[in-house]
Amino acid sequence: MFILSREFPRPHLVSSRCIEFDACRYNGLIIRSSLVEKLKKYADFTPVCPEVGIGLGIPREPIHLEKDQDKIELIQPATGYNCTEKMLEFSDSFLKSVEGVDGFILKNKSPSCGVKAVKIYPQGEMSRPWTDGVGMFAAAVFRFFPSTPTEDEGRLRNLHLRENFLTRIYTLADFRENVSPGDFSDMLEFHRKNKLLFSSYSQVHARKLGRLVANQKRSTFKDLVEKYENILKKMLLQDPQPPSNVNVLMHALGHFSHDITSPEKAFFLESLEKYRQERVPLLVNQNLLKSWIIRFNKEYLGDQTFFEPYPEELMEITFI
Repeated sequence: MFILSREFPRPHLVSSRCIEFDACRYNGLIIRSSLVEKLKKYADFTPVCPEVGIGLGIPREPIHLEKDQDKIELIQPATGYNCTEKMLEFSDSFLKSVEGVDGFILKNKSPSCGVKAVKIYPQGEMSRPWTDGVGMFAAAVFRFFPSTPTEDEGRLRNLHLRENFLTRIYTLADFRENVSPGDFSDMLEFHRKNKLLFSSYSQVHARKLGRLVANQKRSTFKDLVEKYENILKKMLLQDPQPPSNVNVLMHALGHFSHDITSPEKAFFLESLEKYRQERVPLLVNQNLLKSWIIRFNKEYLGDQTFFEPYPEELMEITFI
């Protein structure tokens, strides 16, 4: 019997401590995120507040990024305290200490944790800031973990970004838990059940992974895992676009060419066009196919992760 409901690993996530864990923001408040709150049931978290980590109190005078020519520093304007070196030291020490990280969820627009659109002020000037900066701790995350999914809680309110982030962290967690400590049969099974998912990300990378698996005798399993993981992470940096997902959905539809009626096929193609036009989410079309997978007992499709890349309970249209 095929698998339609998966047993999921528990991703290891590093998150800003102020997001649903502790009231440690500069103003003594906590940030609410229904996604992070729900993820606590399905993932393991290592919360961190870099600003508290370098000795700043709760509450505290706010800090911001300042730029003097090409040098960016982290300054507390009210006191003149320059905490750049302490933040760099803390970031390096903390990130070297964490292992098996599948993703990061950081505080948006924070001078320490922001991954995009962080304000950078001209040093010693009363002019408007730039808004294209990266928080100092977040910049260290990108250096230490360049291929690890990293988002902020604000951007994860976007359905497309959230679907991609969740897919990536659960795919990497599955590889970390079931392939890295396993053997070639575990890798073969991982690759088999992810074929459609990989095709939705990148045909080029999917073929590279296929060739690695096909020629496994040329490498030790340890080397094979390392090569496979490197390609996997590069592939998951891609952002699957509707045309790629449509191709995968059409490929899956071909498995039912002799099973469904003409009206059923027409209804699915109409729904597919709505997805292409961004009028319905991917989940709608996935569920249509899943109903036929169950009805016609399609074993190969039934355990493809493409149809359930992360726990169904996290498949919500909106999160606040």
